[in-house]
Amino acid sequence: MSGNNPFNSRSDDGGGSITDRDGSPSSDELKGNKRQSSSSGSILPAPERADEPDMSFGEPLHVSVTRGTSRFKSIQRTYSKPLTLDEEEEMMAGDGSAFDLTTWLSGRQQQQGPPFATRVGLVFNELSVYGDNVGDRHIATLATPFWKLAKFAAHGFGIPKLLSKSGDKHRLLLKNMSGVVEDGEMLLVLGRPGAGCSTLLRVLGNHRKTYRRIDGNVSYGGLTPEEVGKSYRGQVAYNAEEDMHHPTLTVRQTLDFAIRCKMPSTRMLKDRSGYKVEFLDTLLDMYGLAGCADTIVGNAFLRGVSGGERKRVSIAEQVASGASVDVWDGSTRGLDSSSALDYVRSLRITTDVLRKSTVVSIYQASENIYELFDKVMVVDEGRQLYFGPASGAVAYFESLGIQKPLRQTTADFLTGVTQLGERRIVPGFEKSAPRSAEDFERMWIESTHRSIVMQQVSAFEKQVQEDARGHEIREFVDQTKMGAESNRLRRRSPYTSTIPYQFIQLFRRETAIMWGSRYTLAFRTAYQLIFAAIVGALFNQLPETTDGAFLRSGVLFFALLFSSLVAQAEMVAAVSGRLVTYKQKSLSMFHPGVLALVQTVADMVPNLITIALFSLILYEAAGLAQTAG
Repeated sequence: MSGNNPFNSRSDDGGGSITDRDGSPSSDELKGNKRQSSSSGSILPAPERADEPDMSFGEPLHVSVTRGTSRFKSIQRTYSKPLTLDEEEEMMAGDGSAFDLTTWLSGRQQQQGPPFATRVGLVFNELSVYGDNVGDRHIATLATPFWKLAKFAAHGFGIPKLLSKSGDKHRLLLKNMSGVVEDGEMLLVLGRPGAGCSTLLRVLGNHRKTYRRIDGNVSYGGLTPEEVGKSYRGQVAYNAEEDMHHPTLTVRQTLDFAIRCKMPSTRMLKDRSGYKVEFLDTLLDMYGLAGCADTIVGNAFLRGVSGGERKRVSIAEQVASGASVDVWDGSTRGLDSSSALDYVRSLRITTDVLRKSTVVSIYQASENIYELFDKVMVVDEGRQLYFGPASGAVAYFESLGIQKPLRQTTADFLTGVTQLGERRIVPGFEKSAPRSAEDFERMWIESTHRSIVMQQVSAFEKQVQEDARGHEIREFVDQTKMGAESNRLRRRSPYTSTIPYQFIQLFRRETAIMWGSRYTLAFRTAYQLIFAAIVGALFNQLPETTDGAFLRSGVLFFALLFSSLVAQAEMVAAVSGRLVTYKQKSLSMFHPGVLALVQTVADMVPNLITIALFSLILYEAAGLAQTAG
């Protein structure tokens, strides 16, 4: 990591303790976690944290970093398929030096640790993002394709635009941002609402389709965004502010489904069923969800688990998906201070134990939350104001003439450095202190800190090439896919499981969703049967002459129309579950086509039973013909 360069502004006092420039203990020492560098490629177990607090602002904390680390080590050690003798000898073979137990264990964990030991890392260099103006947006209708075709023809089919030298007239959302988040590091993105934090996180999370143009380079361990989106989609996970889950499923069912969908192949696990059970118990225990495991997740309309517990369910689901780069956009919104700290501690566990690269944006982060991050990035008006160690951010802005008040949290100070009415100027810097985002960006570009960041970016890109990390990721993902050893097409698929396996798991989940809403289904069935009896009674004892022919045809028309209108009630469930489908598709859990097929098959049985009973009651009550003669 960056702990050995002058950008950290730290010194060794000779006794082994690392201190900041002002002599105070460093953030790493406060966290009790001096994380080792991942540039060497070894995946070492995260060190335990000393004096881990169990209370925050008078509220109990539900997440234990130490307990979560030990549980992951246990499951990794128990259910990974053992190495062969040749692999053991290859690990021990070296340059003839003495046997090193630490090196041997780290190499064994790297080779035997799936699905936890993937090292990817994230680097972005001179990243600029362009988008359309808000006034150019409109709601698409049935006539939209025809309107676009006519508009395209009226503008000469794009030929004048190609010959024009004026270039694109799109809005610049992000400008020349650079940084690196190595595996095992957490980056905190700070900025006021509208500063461009969400745009940056969406692009880093490989959600790029909503933007007009993206310049610069983004690399995920040597993989391009196009390659990740096509074949390795599940390695990069983006989580928006809202928690998207099926509200009628319990916490246990939600996590069980995620684990089953991303279950590695038998080539990597010696006991898949035992792995599933132990992994589920580990997630419930390490994220403090064991007490609400059998409670429905719920949403804004259906009461379930609390907001903090729902956030931790999202984290556990993303851990079960096996993503190596996690991007969390403003996910602490609506949480109290204790729940927010639990949430970030959960992210710290996944980052340390699974060697993930984690990028998080948080508004109004407390000091305890801020100290859990390795790096921080300050953004305003789409411009990069700072990127580097979290412990050096205050010193950098103080060198520019912006003073941090004693009782203000570091995150609030960094967010408000561009607010002229909030910040304090160091005496003597009244004229030289930057006043706008452009001034801060200019000083950042001219500073030695940015030069160090660019050196780190270049060094990490070079290290990734030397490690052949992209090839390592491809081989690792191919190993996890079912049937990839015999089917070459499966190796190019972003999904871990096969279509039949997805169908079975989705059918199990769809059945659980229907059982969770069984009271709604029972009410709808009773409503239709009662309606059939009422309408049938209205048309009872119709005359057998031609006078009753018109009324009988009206009964048949009503039966067809009523069944069609009742089916429209499924639209609400289909629309509400669409966001969950989008999220789980981005995690490569299942193919959306398989979900559509499963929903059709699952709805067929209850609908057939309901329609049969409805038709039988209406037919008999109306006294329609009993025979075909």
